[in-house]
Amino acid sequence: MTAFQEIWDPWLIGLYMWLAGIAGMSSAAYAIMRWSNKREGLRELALASPAATILALIFITVDLSRPWNVSSAIIFSMLSGSFGILRSWMAAGMVLLILQLLISLALALPYLAPKASKPKWLLGQPKWLLGAAAIVGVLVPMYTGFELSSAPGVPFWGTALMPVLWVISASICVVALLKMSVRAVEVSAFLTRAGLVGLNVVQLIAVLALVGVPLQSGSLAAKISAAALAYGELSAPFWTLVVGLGTLAPLALGFYMIKKENKYIGAAAAVLALIGALALRILVLQAGAFEALPPAS
Repeated sequence: MTAFQEIWDPWLIGLYMWLAGIAGMSSAAYAIMRWSNKREGLRELALASPAATILALIFITVDLSRPWNVSSAIIFSMLSGSFGILRSWMAAGMVLLILQLLISLALALPYLAPKASKPKWLLGQPKWLLGAAAIVGVLVPMYTGFELSSAPGVPFWGTALMPVLWVISASICVVALLKMSVRAVEVSAFLTRAGLVGLNVVQLIAVLALVGVPLQSGSLAAKISAAALAYGELSAPFWTLVVGLGTLAPLALGFYMIKKENKYIGAAAAVLALIGALALRILVLQAGAFEALPPAS
């Protein structure tokens, strides 16, 4: 049948994807800022990344039917030689998230150790670590998008736009975190122009394409999913939380702050952007409809 399915929990998986995106892009942004010799906001990014990664792992584990068997199943499959990260998106994702956790913890160590007892080797972060943080950081939100686009039987998700949109949305989340933490006017102004304005324009186009294209040329199930978001049962939260408050409002506030930065307006735009990013994932998951099975011969 072609109908909305309740075999997945949009809230748990949506929170997992939202947190994973924040975790990954926080590490990537940290590496970029270190390379650019920008210091303000580094501590917040370094601490946000492992915290978000741990929470993402918790949510994806809880979503499984028997979460306490996950760790034992992974260990057993590795010991038996049957574990392969290329055999399933879930296996690849768990490995990627664990790698992200290790990298993010390494980035956070200098900020967690007491100042008086910090050894010199802890203060210096090698280029290879920053490079790994940037690469793995971008791969994490991209993976969560691929995880959706490769899901069998849900044509609305099966688009190459999904991982791109997830990376854009996660980048906006990191911009939002930085907008609430940085104080330097020059840095805040750059975040306004590049993040609140630039990235939100791109996200708006991508979100409208995600819904509009299936309505015009998608399969029946894809049209049902897109219609639910555009003018159906999910349209109110979609247009209000995702498009209105989550994208257009931060975009408008960003345009307003191009002339003069305001930390309170910036914080409001950041909170709205974070809420919109979470709502986007939950609603896209909720809108997923299975393709109809062919009639039995």
